[in-house]
Amino acid sequence: MDKLVDAHCHVVTDPENTHCGDAEGFRGMLRCVMSSNPYDWSNLKQMTSNSVRKDDIRVGFGVHPWYSHLFYVGASRNKLSHYQDVLEYKDKDQFDNLVRVLPEPIDLEGYIAGEFDDALVSVVGEVGLDKLFRLPTNGFYVQGEKARLTSVKVRISHQEAVFRRFCRLATHAGIPISIHDVKCHGKLNDICNEELLPCPSVKICLHSYTGSTETLLGQWLKKFPSDRVFVSLSKWINFKDPEEGKALVRSLPPNCILTETDFPIDNPDPTYQGDLMEQLRYLNAQIAQAWDGGLDASQAALHVYENFQRFIE
Repeated sequence: MDKLVDAHCHVVTDPENTHCGDAEGFRGMLRCVMSSNPYDWSNLKQMTSNSVRKDDIRVGFGVHPWYSHLFYVGASRNKLSHYQDVLEYKDKDQFDNLVRVLPEPIDLEGYIAGEFDDALVSVVGEVGLDKLFRLPTNGFYVQGEKARLTSVKVRISHQEAVFRRFCRLATHAGIPISIHDVKCHGKLNDICNEELLPCPSVKICLHSYTGSTETLLGQWLKKFPSDRVFVSLSKWINFKDPEEGKALVRSLPPNCILTETDFPIDNPDPTYQGDLMEQLRYLNAQIAQAWDGGLDASQAALHVYENFQRFIE
């Protein structure tokens, strides 16, 4: 059976900490499970401590830009002052309502010092920048909650401060980093050139990459050696149009391609787990077709598996 690679996936964000992670669905898949906030980090730690198949799990530690406003960088501020500083808003009523439901901000340095464990963590992630995200009325995104979106955004300057701190964590620990990038391609590339390029031990995964091929080839792969930059492809983003997805594959060096779902994986339902496996099989089949070299999906899966071993080593 093919060893399928899910290079970027998640566990459920559950502020009430009632969701129990389950590892029974891991058979046949090697998964790199991101954390995005303190709540899913708690669940991820619980899941890995319960798992009997730890060899099939790689753990990510990070703060996603959608949750970066929950943290303060530098000196402590009171709740109102913090959110006034890090949120961008025009509708004061929306802002005031958000402040009422948002938690007290967390010290980013204290969070990293108290939670980062280099014996557990294999990759920094998910981290990055997002120009489009708007806060929901409940304060932050929670799977399964259908909260209406506001017009309030997290300032890019604050997202950048959090992202730079995690870049420095990756360089200090000498481990890879998995990056989220929505409509911030130039700024994010500039930060990585400053923070990561000088540290050869840090490899980069551009997860569900949505920038242009010109940016990928003319900036990322021009400055970083091809063995340091990996592009993780998902069915629902990169292959929403299969022909565009295959064109992206053909533009990339074969040794930098990974596969991912970007889905929560802590749902033991066999149908759900089967769907995740089918997504990865679909990606391997599309990659094999794009290469046009007579490879089948199993051979593509093996190639992706070898790529992931080089990324995570």
